[in-house]
Amino acid sequence: MKPLSSNERYQELAEKWLNHTISPQESEEFFQWYNSDQDNDIYIPNDYAESDQELKKRIFAEINQNISDPVSSQSYYTHKWFAVAALIIAVITAGLFFRSETKQILLPVAENIIEEPKLTPTERRISSVPESENTQTVVVNDIEAGENKAILTLGDGTKIILDDAKNGILANQGGNSVLKAAEGEVIYSFLNEVKDPLIEEQNTPVIYNTIETPKGGKFQIKLPDGSKVWLNAASSLRFPTVFNGSKRQVELKGEAYFEVSPDQSKVFEVNTRNQVVQVLGTHFNINAYLDEPTVNTTLLEGSVRVSDLRTNISQLLKPGEQSKLSEQMEVINLKNTNEAVAWKEGYFQFDEADIKTVMRQIERWYDVSVVYEGDLPNYRFGGEIERNLSLLQVLKILEKTKVHFRLEGREVIVMR
Repeated sequence: MKPLSSNERYQELAEKWLNHTISPQESEEFFQWYNSDQDNDIYIPNDYAESDQELKKRIFAEINQNISDPVSSQSYYTHKWFAVAALIIAVITAGLFFRSETKQILLPVAENIIEEPKLTPTERRISSVPESENTQTVVVNDIEAGENKAILTLGDGTKIILDDAKNGILANQGGNSVLKAAEGEVIYSFLNEVKDPLIEEQNTPVIYNTIETPKGGKFQIKLPDGSKVWLNAASSLRFPTVFNGSKRQVELKGEAYFEVSPDQSKVFEVNTRNQVVQVLGTHFNINAYLDEPTVNTTLLEGSVRVSDLRTNISQLLKPGEQSKLSEQMEVINLKNTNEAVAWKEGYFQFDEADIKTVMRQIERWYDVSVVYEGDLPNYRFGGEIERNLSLLQVLKILEKTKVHFRLEGREVIVMR
């Protein structure tokens, strides 16, 4: 392995990282170097490049020019160039921008995301290198992103920790086998391939199961009718192991994305905070966290009927529409539905979101609590950040908006 001081080595590692061909050993070497110097504030003129691809080309063209310049003191300068370039690319490709009443957009939004370098393991401690004998070592903790975690509660109260369970049959419930098929997925399937629906409804007792994700967890489940549900962090779904009668009823707390298997004879109902959603077969997302100001139902395809249980007022949604339920129901047309389902695809996505909206998602995904010091900033956030970044990496990106954070254990302090 070439020494880290080699300019060619810097270039080699950076190019491998951008091309996603870097090995785990090279990643560790590159990340140690990358994290050694990335505290500079960066301003990028809007006319510097028309796209993120052009921006990367321009940055690395300048880096290559500096590498080829045979100046004896160039090594440190090139090191700085690569560190700054890596941070610029990470921030811009994260698609983060912000605005306030008096500020313009400072960072352009990119269509694609390139993952910022990150370290492991799940919770780690990072020590800064003292600059002199009188400099104290500063030790901070970091928290890794959430992962596939959930608990399945069976009809008799038995609890199965799904992230620890081995793949295979976990239990038999109400004529169905409960199968952990793969990482982050559990499936309910009939024990017998041929079933008589009349005998099923007469002889099969109704047994309810509940799948629950903690903060910092997510999971996917395939229900007995073939419908698929993705659960976001801090959410739960209660459902029968057999859908008898004319309805397929489930209860949701938190957030979930549904792909409902079509069945014209049985309407699918999702009961949640103050509302019920009825469908025959479609794709939609429901955000019904108790700490959110509204219950949002977003339709991607098909049609759904959303009813306010307090007033019995209902609305039929079309694809691209979202109902927002608080004191009353409002239906809005979305420019796109990406923000509502970004969590399922592995991103945070914000569109003119305030700091509290942003931090509620951070709380749930990283299993932390948030405390605010002083007046809240009135910035509005927009763009995308990958959800597989560590907490400190996400906070570093958010700090480009001049909001500052302090991480103490599992508590995030938001400062002006």
